[in-house]
Amino acid sequence: MGIGIICAHFLLFKNDSLVIILAQLGITSLFLFAGMEVDFAELKKDALAIISYVSIALLLIAGFSYIFFYFFNIPYRAALLFSTGLFTPSAGFILSSLKSYGFGELENHWIKIKGIAHEVVSIIVLFFALKSNSVESLLVSNAMLAGLIILLPFIFRFFLKYLAPYAPQSEVTFLIFMALICGIFTKKIGAYYLIGAFIAGIMAGSFKHYFEEKEYKKLFNALGAFYAVFVPFYFFKAGLGVKLSYFSLHAFMLAALLFVVVSFLRVAMCYINMKFFLPKSTNKKEIAFSLLPTLIFGLVIVNILKDNFEIPEFLLGSMIIYTIANSLIPGLLFKNKMNKKPSDDSSDEIIYDSIDAPSEEAKSLC
Repeated sequence: MGIGIICAHFLLFKNDSLVIILAQLGITSLFLFAGMEVDFAELKKDALAIISYVSIALLLIAGFSYIFFYFFNIPYRAALLFSTGLFTPSAGFILSSLKSYGFGELENHWIKIKGIAHEVVSIIVLFFALKSNSVESLLVSNAMLAGLIILLPFIFRFFLKYLAPYAPQSEVTFLIFMALICGIFTKKIGAYYLIGAFIAGIMAGSFKHYFEEKEYKKLFNALGAFYAVFVPFYFFKAGLGVKLSYFSLHAFMLAALLFVVVSFLRVAMCYINMKFFLPKSTNKKEIAFSLLPTLIFGLVIVNILKDNFEIPEFLLGSMIIYTIANSLIPGLLFKNKMNKKPSDDSSDEIIYDSIDAPSEEAKSLC
């Protein structure tokens, strides 16, 4: 992202079509991966804890939306998007970092389901915020999105049943292609790339029973390796759209205030929720702090606000500073854990590492 800001200052790569395509591949493959992580059976099992957690988050988003609408005189839809960006954890980013922290299976489970559930709800909020400018626009977009959701299972079933058996190792390419197409489709109907890619990921995850467990893990790891290559292009493109004027004194002051207040509320909200639903766990703080990063979602919100609304530049700058700052916290807090290697008697860590570490087969498949 820093390289992108420097290149933008010297007018390099401005509106370069190759960078745009690579960035689209990055954001759609990331949210395809995040969508495939969604397990509704798992979410249903801990439904009460998740509903209470997400409900409080939505109340805070609504409250901060009103604050930004009232004090900064920006459209309420923009205020709602801004607040959503402040409170939404970037599930894909968080999940890809989990294996570095050395947590146990229980902590990984709660971080995963809370991050995914919150992001799912925030994507729904994002869609309605973008399309609620008129009833007609909202109804048409909902109808088209419903059509996409109905059509996708037929496409996936047709591919897996009639094409995949005659095209070995084509599943990764097919999924990435579908995520990109769905992302472009939702962008064309006035939403954003991540919505279509996330829906494609959820649909793809519902067909995991077509694969043996080992094959599905290979597929999953290959997708993880793919987005790890292309997501940096999204950051680079985001940097190209940033002006140095965004980073004024007002931006830093507001970012500092948001960092203290919003981060505290988010940690407290998760900690209290865990204390109620998981009283015997000693790692509540680790779960709460691990859910702080908003990096991907925050930058997506900045791009949407920049392209669709006229809001003060210092607000965009404050969002960028805030989201970078809170995304660094887990890495700094859990640095010692990240440097530790699993011991022979640490069964939870070894099991988790064996599931998520890309094998040579997965790398060659990618």
